[in-house]
Amino acid sequence: MIAEHAEPGSPSLLGRDYWLVRSTPRETTTTGDIERVAGEHVAWLLKLEADGLVFLSGPLTSGPGVSAGAGITVLRAGSAEQAAEIAAADPFVTSGLRTFEVFGWRVNEGAIQVGLSLGTGRFTWG
Repeated sequence: MIAEHAEPGSPSLLGRDYWLVRSTPRETTTTGDIERVAGEHVAWLLKLEADGLVFLSGPLTSGPGVSAGAGITVLRAGSAEQAAEIAAADPFVTSGLRTFEVFGWRVNEGAIQVGLSLGTGRFTWG
């Protein structure tokens, strides 16, 4: 999908919309709490990935206010409400360990490179 708002003769930007979910652990959440629910959380994410709803996901590892259980998930959803409904089903959320915020996110620039060896079945990306 190429952005329809590009000026003639100007560089075309991707202009693809996603929903960025920023998850934040509650102040009372411990590392042990996260470890206890992590397997269920990962299974939930892998199901969403298989259903084509997860574009990217992973924990935040540093930054202001980041602690165990903080993360970002980028969803393919039709609306902010649908993205929030998906995020609300996260086992970390349903168990009361974290909250979330949903942001509309338009991807315009960037590059993803994937290498796949058919002989070994190995891949690289970056």
